[in-house]
Amino acid sequence: MKLASQRSSTSLADQLHATEGEIAADITQIMREETNGLKDDYRKQVRDAGMGNRLANTWRSETYPKGGRSLNPAGYVWSNAPAIIDAFAKGAYIRPVNGGKWLWIPTRNVPARRSGGAYASSVKRSNGTRMSPEEVELHFNAELQIVIEGNKGEAFIDVVSGLSGGYRRATAGRTQGRRGMAPRKAKPVLMFTLTRGVRMPRLYDLDGPAQQRAANVARRIRAKWG
Repeated sequence: MKLASQRSSTSLADQLHATEGEIAADITQIMREETNGLKDDYRKQVRDAGMGNRLANTWRSETYPKGGRSLNPAGYVWSNAPAIIDAFAKGAYIRPVNGGKWLWIPTRNVPARRSGGAYASSVKRSNGTRMSPEEVELHFNAELQIVIEGNKGEAFIDVVSGLSGGYRRATAGRTQGRRGMAPRKAKPVLMFTLTRGVRMPRLYDLDGPAQQRAANVARRIRAKWG
């Protein structure tokens, strides 16, 4: 009788262990799918807001335990550009920093940085972004002319129109004409608008999708094992 009891107990323990493993595998898979789904929800929000794939793909996700299973798995979703995401999720108010009085917002007239460009600028930004005010002055070899009215302002610079589009330095050769070309008149062109601060629009909803995915996890577990 004692031997039979031991066999029955061992068999039951094995069954319970197997069932627990099956439940853990299902719950972990559900958590993994919903975590990945939440990441995709956030990426879609960024794309739908017109912010592009580069920012959208900063969203990442991971499910723990990695490569294993658990009755209590966890999902984690984060962005590699948290400051940008947070600003558009909260509708943050952006102010000048380091004692500055104005935010300088470039217009489409401001040239983009190019690889190989070497300006002695104290502002370091990546290629393809718009030049800073300091870089614009170096690029056109002229000073910005600032007009302030109340809490807003505008910054212009004297340039000439380029023969193939855009703007060029207002050199003596260009304004007086050279090599048989007609002279081009220098004119002030708006480069920056100045403002005391900017209220970022709320473009992203982080809480709504997270709550929905958490509800999905609970619902799917109940449907499978409830």
